[in-house]
This record gives sequence, structure tokens and C-alpha cells, in this order.
Amino acid sequence: MTDPKPAFTRSLVVHMVPYDGIGGVETAARSMRNLKHDFIDFEVNFIFKKVAHARQRWSSFNPFSLLSAIRKVNKDRPDVLIVSLWRSAIVGVFAKLLRPDLKLVVFIHCQNDAHWLDFIFTRFAISLAQEVWADSRASQRERFPHVRPEKCRIISFVTRNFDVLPVKAARPDFIFWGRVAHQKGLARALRIFSGIRDQQPSARFWIIGPDGGLLNATKQLCETLGVTAAVVFLGAATLDEIATHAKKASFYLQTSLFEGMAMSVVEAMQMGLVPIVTAVGEIGSYCQSGENSVVIDTDELAIKSVLTLLACDAQYEEMRSKAI
Repeated sequence: MTDPKPAFTRSLVVHMVPYDGIGGVETAARSMRNLKHDFIDFEVNFIFKKVAHARQRWSSFNPFSLLSAIRKVNKDRPDVLIVSLWRSAIVGVFAKLLRPDLKLVVFIHCQNDAHWLDFIFTRFAISLAQEVWADSRASQRERFPHVRPEKCRIISFVTRNFDVLPVKAARPDFIFWGRVAHQKGLARALRIFSGIRDQQPSARFWIIGPDGGLLNATKQLCETLGVTAAVVFLGAATLDEIATHAKKASFYLQTSLFEGMAMSVVEAMQMGLVPIVTAVGEIGSYCQSGENSVVIDTDELAIKSVLTLLACDAQYEEMRSKAI
């Protein structure tokens, strides 16, 4: 007589995200929606279900939505709760205090705290968590270096591989995708673009992404720099739409002040765009200046490097190939 097969119960895993935007956090969470597993039910829950861009974000400070999310977690009783970003960390803290047997996972997506509320609630949640995940070693190193190693995991955010764009001669055409927000440092990108356009009057710059609070100020800076006619703001777009727009460009220009993995840079390199970037977060580990990218030291040197690539297709193609 054979032993009966062991009975397995299904586990509920919930990934809690503040709202359904287009950033790397939301993209990664959505990529798991169709997860199929014999013993796991996976859900992505948004605290603020109707928030997608800056004009609606005032409602993301509504404490009643946080209370509603806490009640839902307590009612659904997931086995594992993964929380991303500080508002979700608040939900995670209270859910864990109300139900000590809940396995809490804190997912870190950036090397810096956004503000003091992020600092407090993220660290409180980490102290209660079963595990702490990070999208990169830079995020782990800067945000929780003292957490014991066995509690930490680096989780890859490469959720999609992009086809390489057709080979073409280097053109003074630039693209960026991400939130038009303080973190992305678009003012510096525009100053660099303006310096290149002084030497390359046909230069163009496409900016893709929702307003993260600085869209009007960024447009005003374009007017100040005299590049309004050369900069196109396309708003939010899907990854497929981004890939289509990227066919117009030769360079990916992102001058973030701080980052985690910086998935948009990884995506651009997969497509064959040469990145012009600041070495923040994990970017400095996979972008080597003069090899597969232009890593910005000073604006003047970055402008000079790009102009050199524009003058030599062979040098541009070599860097492009290494980026891919």
C-alpha cells in the first residue's frame, strides 16, 4: 500500500502598492498579476485605486483609504503581504500588529528615503518584516545596510526583454521615459540637451511620462533655455508605445538625482539606445563611461562626449553594441 499524497493548502500572497501608475514599482507588480501556481493565489492590491498621476495625488494622503486597506488585509487574511513604498509600509505595519502570524515582506525600490515619513514607516516595517527585498544592491546598501544578510534578497526587476531597434547612424535625437518628477532631475537633462542643440540645431528630445509634480516647471525651463520647439512631451505611455517612440532616438538621456535599479535605463540599453546617465543607484554598476554609455561627470564633458559620438558612426555603433 502506498502512502497517500500529502494535502496542500493554497496560500494567498498580496502585493500592496499605493496606486496604479507607470513607474517600475507598478510595472513589476502588474507583471505578477497573471501568476499561475498550484498552491499560490497572487493578488496586486492598490490602496488608492483611482490615483494614476500627480493631479490626483492629493487624494493619496487620505487616511480613510489607508484604514480601508488595513481592514481589507485583515479581512482577506493573506499568508504573505508584500509592501512597496512608504504608504504601503504603513498598511504593512498595522496589518502585522493586528495579526502577528502574517508574513510581512518589505520591498525597497530606491536608494534614498523620499522624506521623513518614508524614513520612519519603512524602517518600522523592516523591523517587523520576515524578509526585506531590494531591486538592486544600491538600494540595499543605502537603505538597510545593518539588516542581517539572511533576511535580505535582491529581486530582479527585468520583467521584459525588448527587441533591439534597427541599426542606424547616430542622430542628435534623445528620449526619456519616467515620471516628470524631482527624482528624475530633468532640469539637468534639458541643460545638457540645450548644450548639444547649440552645436546640432536639428536635435530633438522626446519626454514620455506622467506629471510627477514638475511638468509645468519643466516646460517653463524649456522656454527659458530656448528649446521648446525641440522638446516634445508625450505624456504617459505603455511599454509597447515607448518602444515605438524609441525608434526615433539614438540616445537615452536620464539625469536622476537618485535611483534604485533604474529599469528604464536597462530597457533603453536592451533596445540599443546609448544611455547618457548619472551614476546613481545601481546605474554605476552596469553603465561604464566610454564603454557602453556616457556617464555624466560634468555637463560640459557629457556634451563633448555626445558630440564626439555624433561625429563618428563607428564609435557610436561600438558603444551601442556594448550597451545591448
